[in-house]
Amino acid sequence: MISAPQLAIGIGFSTRASSEDIIQLIRACTSATAPASIIASLDRRAVLAGLVAKTLGMPLMLFPASTLAQVSGISTRSALALKMTKTASVAEASALASLGTKARLIVPYRTGRYCTCAVAALPANGDE
Repeated sequence: MISAPQLAIGIGFSTRASSEDIIQLIRACTSATAPASIIASLDRRAVLAGLVAKTLGMPLMLFPASTLAQVSGISTRSALALKMTKTASVAEASALASLGTKARLIVPYRTGRYCTCAVAALPANGDE
């Protein structure tokens, strides 16, 4: 039986970001958490997000901005992200969207060099 992911890392980044920038931020955000199950991001960033996911050995989920703009539970809204991508949250919304409506942020929006990261998790059995 294949289990569903329990932890997701959402990433957002500009075209100026490198895979090393993103991986460094992911490692900083996840040092105190269990290993992630999935990487999630904006569909327009598929190439670099795919490279990051492959390097870390994790599956990748991509979402259109229209889906990310509808995600509830985000704690940070970015005017720049809204202007550039048509959604006010990429990292947090991607992490939450990849796990579904029961997911909660355990590491809210953090910034790195040209990138952002957030981590979401599903509640442990019985915790909701």
